[in-house]
Amino acid sequence: MPPYEIRPISAAETRHLRHVVLRPHQRPEELVYPGDDAPDTLHLGLYVEGQQLGVASLYREPQPGSKSPSEWRLRGMAVLAHEQGRGNGAALLQACIDHAARHGGTRLWCNARTTAAGFYRRLGFTVEGGEFELAGIGPHYLMWRAL
Repeated sequence: MPPYEIRPISAAETRHLRHVVLRPHQRPEELVYPGDDAPDTLHLGLYVEGQQLGVASLYREPQPGSKSPSEWRLRGMAVLAHEQGRGNGAALLQACIDHAARHGGTRLWCNARTTAAGFYRRLGFTVEGGEFELAGIGPHYLMWRAL
């Protein structure tokens, strides 16, 4: 695989892959998430030879049931299907972990698709609670890891 570049991008630049990989039933302009434009939010893109292969968004947001200001939420992580399994997602997730830790984060959490739970487990995440359904999207687990 050629060297990749991970760089900050705008919220708008995440929407194409959010659409293609995560929510093909929605138009890209419908994929605006709460907090996308918050001052602490970070959107990252992973590029190889100028082509966007992955995106992830990171929000300063407590896990449900918590009020801790030091928790971060990973959301909208997507890597093109034909590029999965090559380390792109792990590199993107590690960049998110590093950012949250550098900014005082103590925990990173996400609503992980059930099909992606193994990926998150390999990177130190733990399932909390049982499987649940996000309407129109599918089964998920709440997963987290300490930073």
